[in-house]
Amino acid sequence: MILDNIPVGILFLDKKGEIIYRNRIATELPENDIAKIARGKETLYKLGKKYYKIRKTTVAEGHLITIEDVTEQVVAENALKESEERYRAICESTPMGIILMKHNEIIYVNKNFERMLGYHGKKIKEDFFDLVHPEDQHKFDKLLKGETLQMKFFDSNGAVKWLEMGCGKITESEETHLINAIDITQRKEMEMNLIDAHEKMQKVLERERKFLEEVSHYFFNPLCIAKGYLDLSIPNADPQLRRKLEITKQAVSRVENVVKHIVTEGRIYE
Repeated sequence: MILDNIPVGILFLDKKGEIIYRNRIATELPENDIAKIARGKETLYKLGKKYYKIRKTTVAEGHLITIEDVTEQVVAENALKESEERYRAICESTPMGIILMKHNEIIYVNKNFERMLGYHGKKIKEDFFDLVHPEDQHKFDKLLKGETLQMKFFDSNGAVKWLEMGCGKITESEETHLINAIDITQRKEMEMNLIDAHEKMQKVLERERKFLEEVSHYFFNPLCIAKGYLDLSIPNADPQLRRKLEITKQAVSRVENVVKHIVTEGRIYE
């Protein structure tokens, strides 16, 4: 299955909180931890030396949970906080995009952030806020206060890029902030496709349920009426007519059995 080939754990929970599906990545995690993730409210879960980002999305029939290994991101963030002097080397070696902002001006952009948007650092420094999607420009105050946010940017082709961004202040006196970014465009598209596929599946199941209800209504009711009239007519009929009515009743019963199996099992047989 496609979901087994993506590098993110996927759980589907019904409205009661019971796990009804897990992909390969989620299956590889210990059962106890999967249960805690399904029941808990944590957004970051530590398992041994690994860290997992937990995201829960409410869908029509329950919840969709994604479990992403963010160990590199957490380790990099901790390392940056521990040593201000080493931040540049770490910024250039980390798989994340990194920018430094001083007094609301971009003073440093690493290569990964340049690759994410397809612009050279000079362009990003000069026009950074123009590259932020208008819907998300209001989020910067929250970002600078330390919240982890998902924000949209325009790349050099004019396409929308989804970045998950975090921020930490590295010098109090000069108001310098280190902002990290991960390109989550593919994951966001995947999540939207998963939600869309789930909703389509629910619509198909709903159509099937209504079809079975209509089959039950439009077939069972006339059959029951027919059997009732036959039961009333058979005792008072002459032998020749009675035999015909009994044969008719058997045929009606056979049709009734077929309809019952369609409704209850989705199969056609007597």
